[in-house]
Amino acid sequence: MPIEVKAAPGTRPDPAGLFPDLVFTENGVAGPDGSRAWLEPGPAGAWGLSHSQGGRTVRLASALDPAAEDRRLVDGLDLSGGEGVLCFGLGLGYHLEELHRRLKPTAPLWVLESRPALAAAALRARDLGPLFQRPGFRLLVGPFKSGLPSGLRPPARVLWRPATRRHFAAEYPPITAPANRRRPKRRLLLFQSGYYLERELARAAQTLGLETAVWRLAPSLTGRDENFRELLETIKNFRPDLALTVNHLGFDAEGLLDNLFTRLGLPVASWFVDSPIFILGPKPPSPLVSAFTWDRDYLDFLKSRGFSRVRHLPLAADEELFRPAPAAPKRPVAFVGDSMTAATEKYLNKLAVPGPARSAFLTAIDDEAEAFLTDRALLPASEPLARLAEARGLTGDLLTDLQALVTWRASRKWRLNVLREQKPGLLHAAGDPGWRELLGLPPDRLTGALDYYQGLAGYYRASAVNLNITSAQMKTGLNQRVFDVPAAGAFLLTDRRDQLFDLFEDGREVVTYQSPEEAARLAAWYAGRPAAREKIARAARARVLGSHLYRHRLAKLLAALD
Repeated sequence: MPIEVKAAPGTRPDPAGLFPDLVFTENGVAGPDGSRAWLEPGPAGAWGLSHSQGGRTVRLASALDPAAEDRRLVDGLDLSGGEGVLCFGLGLGYHLEELHRRLKPTAPLWVLESRPALAAAALRARDLGPLFQRPGFRLLVGPFKSGLPSGLRPPARVLWRPATRRHFAAEYPPITAPANRRRPKRRLLLFQSGYYLERELARAAQTLGLETAVWRLAPSLTGRDENFRELLETIKNFRPDLALTVNHLGFDAEGLLDNLFTRLGLPVASWFVDSPIFILGPKPPSPLVSAFTWDRDYLDFLKSRGFSRVRHLPLAADEELFRPAPAAPKRPVAFVGDSMTAATEKYLNKLAVPGPARSAFLTAIDDEAEAFLTDRALLPASEPLARLAEARGLTGDLLTDLQALVTWRASRKWRLNVLREQKPGLLHAAGDPGWRELLGLPPDRLTGALDYYQGLAGYYRASAVNLNITSAQMKTGLNQRVFDVPAAGAFLLTDRRDQLFDLFEDGREVVTYQSPEEAARLAAWYAGRPAAREKIARAARARVLGSHLYRHRLAKLLAALD
């Protein structure tokens, strides 16, 4: 049964007397069920409140500025009618003090706290005695397995502490309340490093009506770094509800950011749009960091790396950047992408493969690349690569670099297979200089590297058939071109990937191939049929605008963390 906490005038409740089953230490309280609540000092002298049980730790009150955060919480509650308020979660009581100031003196103010250890820690840390002198103030501490005691009629207006709702909602009695929450704008802290997707997310946040602030990443991060101090200052002044980064950018090998977000109780979303296998270091993430992946195949890997929440979040398009414009097709068939020539050279140098041995070494690597193309595994097999390194006299921890090289070479091989099969005189290519030698195209059918924000949309629009050739590490997933080409109003011919058909209707919104020969046949057929291309491109663009914009993805991300 829940107990009601009371205090005589001029006194404060005595948690040790109220909860004799609890064990009190200097800054913590332990329960007989193995739970523990404790206080932790923050950088500005405030206290944070955390709870752990069964290896799971959650933050109930940030140590940064909990009073300001609770004031913002109350700001979202409509108090114009003068009714009382029922609060779920005691926290450190700052929201109760704010409600005490704002409510009419006669309005009831109730608070329910399901965890005795949390209530004891809060009552021990702060003098909430004045609240108990307010007429109509009641603090009930659970458990609430049987609901509230009979005869009690709590106030109709409800205020949930977000952390309480997120972690302990099932422990509270069901109480129906009117829609009384005037939700304040969410505050989103965006990490920016110059990666292509960050501008699109900033525009999506603006479209959704979020307040945003930006932390611009420096090339390196240490605890003494000015950039790190800027982050602390931004968090202190902006008070974000959530931080968002792409590809885990900003997170350091030492775990400074993970520790910071855990200490402050600030949730973070990391959206992986490239293979997390080559991104993540060995250190486990903070329990407050949630992982989102563009490719569903990486869900299990991210779970195995310790992320507490993992979700699939495909790529999308920016309707401002990629939109239709009048353009007569100049190119029958076109491909935009990298030849992987520079990537190959980079890894050969990194692996210190001597010049005379490179040809034979690449032949062996390409054999593994061929096997990787037909395998459903997310990484090339490690055993053959270990044997290859030993046979070639390569020393050190080289497995990750060898797997990356095999992945690049597999992608290169698949691209070359498709492009070399195209009908004579149709193919154009845009990208790095490697295509000149590999494809033997004349200069008038070669274009240099295109700027994503300047020339790419126009190139798509001026190509009758835009070929998409997915990289080898995406076994069933989708790349950016699947969304950008239709958004630009252009026609896409893409290799078949299972996840494609969760998002587009096969044959009506997307045309696919499964082999180089099929790609060549379909490309030539659609290159000469503008009406068929336009019909499919129009349907695909309608689908992108209705379901696959960055604002759709950001809204889904926020809903997953709500």
